[in-house]
Amino acid sequence: MRFLVHHAASNRKRIQLTMVFLLLVSLFLSAVPVRAAEEDGNSAKEGQDIYQKLKNGKRIQEEKSYVTPEQPTVYLTFDDGPSKLTGKVLDILKEEGVKATFFALGEQAKEYPDMVKRIVNEGHTLGNHSYNHVYNELYSDFQTFWDQIQSSEDVFADIADIRPQLVRAPGGTFTNFDAYYYYLMDQAGYTVVDWNVDSGDSKRLHVPSSEIWQTVKGSPLEHELTVLFHDGTGHESTVEVLPKVIDYYKNLGYAFAPLTTEVKPEQFRVGKSKWSRSMSAAHFQQLWKETQQYASAHPHPGQQTKEEPKNTDEQIAKMKVAAAEEEAKLLAAQPAVPLQVRFSQWSSVTLEPTEYQLRANRLELPLRFLIEKIGGNVHWQEKTKTANAHYGIYDVEYDLPARTIRAYALGSRVATYSLADMEIQGGSMIVPLRKTVDSLGGRITDTVMEPGRREVSMAFRHFYMLKENNSNLKNSLFAMAG
Repeated sequence: MRFLVHHAASNRKRIQLTMVFLLLVSLFLSAVPVRAAEEDGNSAKEGQDIYQKLKNGKRIQEEKSYVTPEQPTVYLTFDDGPSKLTGKVLDILKEEGVKATFFALGEQAKEYPDMVKRIVNEGHTLGNHSYNHVYNELYSDFQTFWDQIQSSEDVFADIADIRPQLVRAPGGTFTNFDAYYYYLMDQAGYTVVDWNVDSGDSKRLHVPSSEIWQTVKGSPLEHELTVLFHDGTGHESTVEVLPKVIDYYKNLGYAFAPLTTEVKPEQFRVGKSKWSRSMSAAHFQQLWKETQQYASAHPHPGQQTKEEPKNTDEQIAKMKVAAAEEEAKLLAAQPAVPLQVRFSQWSSVTLEPTEYQLRANRLELPLRFLIEKIGGNVHWQEKTKTANAHYGIYDVEYDLPARTIRAYALGSRVATYSLADMEIQGGSMIVPLRKTVDSLGGRITDTVMEPGRREVSMAFRHFYMLKENNSNLKNSLFAMAG
């Protein structure tokens, strides 16, 4: 009898434990979809917030770090190929020792696969220019544009085992792209590139080479120039004028390079679209997921900022040789006329020939003089041989031993200039003018370099600009005006 009672109690205990276990399992399983639903809900909310901003025309961009070349640089770009003319373009580039970027069409690549291989094998950059270049298809809906980019990419992968990360929109992005296009391409890991010099070789059929030449020659000069050419059928004049254009930029002291993801891309502002299209919230969510999934499945090289390479003994030796060569050029071309520096309409200073340098068409000024004239300050660290310039929201670090300039805005690094020209001369740090102005949020507005006259004008955000001997009251008024 005692055995039966004990056995019954044991069974009840086993049943109770089983019920508790099943209850815990049930609670756990019910929590999983809740958590998943919460995550989906958060994702949907984020997508809805982004959608509303894009719908209002606000462009959403992630901050990226780019490397600016020390020497003024031209990026030659060729659209609409490859064609029977592409081989001639490549021959000229090879003879001139110049690398360029080819934004190719998938449709044309299938017709001229050998040209695609040659572009890649000869060290040029291959970019994606859509599949067929038909505007009505590409800009009727982002899905069509996206599908064409994917189709071309598959063609390039089959031919040359490469998936280009650079994309150029046919006709450029202005009035063709909207905020959705830009954002979704960014999410997929692509870099969209426009231009800041249009050669005019596609304004109409068979533009004469003389007209292309005058257009290029009349275009404003900047530190980095992305030049638009075409190597598609009917652009024989482009081939004809190309050597003359290359020679023109070489004589101005420009280097040539292919575009990469480390080069800050020229991009037009978002203008009112000339295409009638709409984007629903549901369609945006679908495209958003699709582009993100693509980015995860096809990681592009160079998407993350690379660490700055450390200088080896061999590199340091090369830098010393290069510095000596630059010094020889400097002595051979010492400026013989004063330089007038205009900081604003009310402030200008004239520097004597011994107070500034002209090195390979680059102006170099004393850092402290420049920064203090615009109302900033400079701190020299003797131990590390670095100078830190501060101006408004901007900070620029000049690392003399590494010959590197690092620019920051609100504490975040925005640019790095390697092998930058800088030196200590007469107790002053001499630095490149244009890079310093660019790093401080300003710009060079005009430069005159004539035999008997040298002038440079610059502009900064007016609420940081300080006039000599301004009172604190005036400074406060400038700040409020901004």
